[in-house]
Amino acid sequence: MRDIVIQFLQNNHFNQLDTELDFYTNPQNSEYFILSRYSDEELHNFFDDDKTSQVIKEFERLSLKSEHENIKKNTSLFILVEVDNLKEAFEDEKFQRSILLIEEDYYYFRKFILLYTQKGISDLQDKTINETLYNYLESNIDAFEEDMFFSESYFMAMEIGVKLPFFTPPKRNDSYQSIENQYQDDKDELDNRLLDFYTKVTDEILSESLKDISTDDENVSDLLQIGELLPWKSKKF
Repeated sequence: MRDIVIQFLQNNHFNQLDTELDFYTNPQNSEYFILSRYSDEELHNFFDDDKTSQVIKEFERLSLKSEHENIKKNTSLFILVEVDNLKEAFEDEKFQRSILLIEEDYYYFRKFILLYTQKGISDLQDKTINETLYNYLESNIDAFEEDMFFSESYFMAMEIGVKLPFFTPPKRNDSYQSIENQYQDDKDELDNRLLDFYTKVTDEILSESLKDISTDDENVSDLLQIGELLPWKSKKF
């Protein structure tokens, strides 16, 4: 999955920075992407994991350079996690909890989790160009709306398409909403609920709750209720 995302970035004129980690930016240094692979356990322990600390340390080092003045404004971290079965992973409560807490944490940079399987990767090797990916998504959009897990490779392609800001997923021509619009409508409601939550819960209180995301905690429970708005909680995207 790492190689596929990197190829997609390079095909859109993003090149790696002079660093041992996977940091990429465009020629204008206006947008940045970080790629990092995590195991299941590293994901569930994301906020305390050494891998996260290394990414943040390198992010802060680069932010001190004048040519990277935009890195603190426009950076996304892609967290790549291999699983055995996508549907089972997205329906697993522990995965749901981790994904929600990580993707809705806005400190340092945006965070996007991309789950993938080895089986799904094989069908994406030749779809790292915008037009090719678009055509692939458009050709199977009806099947996806009926069952979002009908194809692991298609689901992974949609993950990439929705989460990369420079790519626009295909839209339907009939009366149904496009996947992008459905996602945005749900996201607007999600953002409003999160705004209310963060108004009531201070950073210090939330920090204590996040130290062990597997425990029962009132604040984590509230976040999980908000998580019912996330796309994988419904049949259709």
